[in-house]
Amino acid sequence: MDLALRNRKKMRIAQSSMLAAIFIVIIKFLATYFSGSLGVLSELFHSSTDLIATIATIISVKYSAKPPDELHNYGHEKIESFSALFQVIILVGMCAYLIYESIERIINNVTVHISIFTFSVILICIIIDFSRSRALMRIAKETKSQALEADALHFASDIWSSVVVLVGMVFTYFKLSPLADPISAIAVSVLIIAVTFRLSKRAFDSLMDRVPQGLRENIKKEVLYIEGVEGIKNFRLRSSGSKIFIDMIILIARMKLFSRTHEIMDSVEKKIRELAPDSDIVIHSEPVETKDETVNDKIRMIVNNEGFKCHDIFSHKMDKEIHSELHVEIDGTNDLKLAHFKISRLEEKIKKEIPVISLINIHLDEPSELTFDTVDVTMQSKELIRNVENILKEYNFIKRYYDIQVINSNDKLRVSMKCEFDKNMTFEEVHDKVTILESKIYLHLKELYQNLSNVIIHSEPMNS
Repeated sequence: MDLALRNRKKMRIAQSSMLAAIFIVIIKFLATYFSGSLGVLSELFHSSTDLIATIATIISVKYSAKPPDELHNYGHEKIESFSALFQVIILVGMCAYLIYESIERIINNVTVHISIFTFSVILICIIIDFSRSRALMRIAKETKSQALEADALHFASDIWSSVVVLVGMVFTYFKLSPLADPISAIAVSVLIIAVTFRLSKRAFDSLMDRVPQGLRENIKKEVLYIEGVEGIKNFRLRSSGSKIFIDMIILIARMKLFSRTHEIMDSVEKKIRELAPDSDIVIHSEPVETKDETVNDKIRMIVNNEGFKCHDIFSHKMDKEIHSELHVEIDGTNDLKLAHFKISRLEEKIKKEIPVISLINIHLDEPSELTFDTVDVTMQSKELIRNVENILKEYNFIKRYYDIQVINSNDKLRVSMKCEFDKNMTFEEVHDKVTILESKIYLHLKELYQNLSNVIIHSEPMNS
């Protein structure tokens, strides 16, 4: 529900409740004056406190509608809890006075004059209280207003107390028992105290930031079911009026891309809103190492955290030791000594953070993001291409080769080609053969072309 609409609904019902309370106080005062009944007086006191409480409700509802500001970051809705406690204090104080007066009248008998007018007043009040109690409770549930709920409980208690007083009046009117009037007043007082106990507990819980029973456990269980959430920590909830404030840190695998991490956080927020619709949610994510990470994943994380880029990471196990190789791009310097110093520090860090690695070899590469002026020299490299074709023809597992291209980039030659393999071969088999073939072509051509930089084979399955 829109906040402005909710506040308007709360204010309208509170104002109509105040008008009804004023009317009831006036007619109960007249009934008390003409009857002298302590039971009717208890009803007058009860309705008078309702009027005071309704005024307090209007003030609190108006104040709680104010938006958050620099001094009240969580809004002003807790004022409704203070209003509810204020109403409880008034009710309990009046009940204590009524119980005292009732005991006095039991000891010292007082004549009471009950008339048809007195009966009519109580019956009219019962009808009015029933109508506005239902209306207030309906809006209280819609807007989750504790102040309105307190008002509704007041008028609901008015109904029961009026019924008790009505019974006492019948006994008094027909002179069945002289103690019926004070006893009915005591019964009303006890009933009001019992009703206000539940309200005071809820108001106190709100002021102490107590959250709805089971909500925390339910949210935690549902969030942990979401794919990509590795765990939860620092999970806190607090209530302020009708709103629940939720702070949560979720653990997400550090290998996840930022975009995927954001999607996971959105899923968590969506799930929480399903469980607590009127909530203010703040979610923070923390990267965490998971059991699914491979040695190569860990190496890549360390290299990236140190500000480098890497590729072609290869780790293999020899006996009980793990040896790793990788290519690391070096930028910002053309000094071999400085580059070697940086890489040596990187190697030591990798071995320190991943103790299972006993040996690591790093190949220095130039930055991949540098853009050089490139010229296609395929047409001028016919001899080079013939040498490549002669090597390719030696291997019968190559079904077809084509698109041999030679480019010159920053005075370095790069050769690429496409080769088709038997479609029944596995990816691992093709990869191994391509790696060996690239190396063979490179070593053979390097003797003839000193500026050869790279050989790349793009592998494809044979169509027919």
